[in-house]
Amino acid sequence: MGQVYLAEDIQNDNRQVVVKQTKIGESGDQEHLLKIFYREAEMLRRLNHRGIVKLVDDFWSKDTPEFMFLVMEYVPGENLEKIVNLEGPLTSETVIKIAIQCCDVLEYLHSQSPPIIYRDLKPSNLILRPDGLVVFVDFGIARDFEPKGPSTRVVTSGYAPPEQYFGKPEPRGDIYSLGATMHQLLTGVRPRPLTQCSPGNILAGVLKDLDNLVHQMTEHDIDKRPPSARAVQFELFRMYKMYHPEFEIPDLGIDDDVELDDARSRNQNGRSAASAEHSRNRGAKQSLRSIEEDDDEPATRPTLLDRFRQWVYDLRSRL
Repeated sequence: MGQVYLAEDIQNDNRQVVVKQTKIGESGDQEHLLKIFYREAEMLRRLNHRGIVKLVDDFWSKDTPEFMFLVMEYVPGENLEKIVNLEGPLTSETVIKIAIQCCDVLEYLHSQSPPIIYRDLKPSNLILRPDGLVVFVDFGIARDFEPKGPSTRVVTSGYAPPEQYFGKPEPRGDIYSLGATMHQLLTGVRPRPLTQCSPGNILAGVLKDLDNLVHQMTEHDIDKRPPSARAVQFELFRMYKMYHPEFEIPDLGIDDDVELDDARSRNQNGRSAASAEHSRNRGAKQSLRSIEEDDDEPATRPTLLDRFRQWVYDLRSRL
């Protein structure tokens, strides 16, 4: 559909921006492509979340009438697919920290009026910044949820839930896609299309509770998935506490007795399993090494864990 360029904004101190060029001319689908372009621009313009790429401008030039352009902030870092391809599967704890942030973005999108369904959640659309923040960067196929609206079939094989293949997207489809994404981050293996994920069957050492949660998130039956991104986030915070007992779980407004089937079943040896998994990965290449270690900055700089705690503190202040 187009190209993406890194550019400099000469009217704003030559700051780096990203220009997304969408081809709309010489195509029988011109009207459809224009609709997608304006929908993405309008959606990004009204969203305000630090986990979502910000729109700078959109424009059309008479010098290139066959193209429309979106200008977005430049997000430093690497997408998660590239990180996993280069350095291998991430640890359970790292995936938990990433997924907690993804849930915060999804909860924000799903709480809009009408709810916004991202529909394209996958590792390549998630940028991990040097400060540890995860940013969603491509909203080309995101759309407002219309329960009785016209059907649209837009899928990315392996990450799209079954209902999306039939043009019936709904917010819990994003939960499926997040589960499929977590599967790839944990195993380094792309999820198979329309197949319930069980990362623990591919790679030994995946935290059992996390394996159960991913399995539930990728249920074909929508009603068997966790009810919301906030419910998934609540489970992930519980798992994070297994690694850090001193950590205080934020009040997410969820009843402690909420049922999440197997995802809520506690591993009797959960704490020891977490420790064993931590030991298994000790000495291995850490995917977030560039975040933890930077020769250009003093050794006293905050660690990723420090920044994660600050992120959770900020989350509490927003709830």
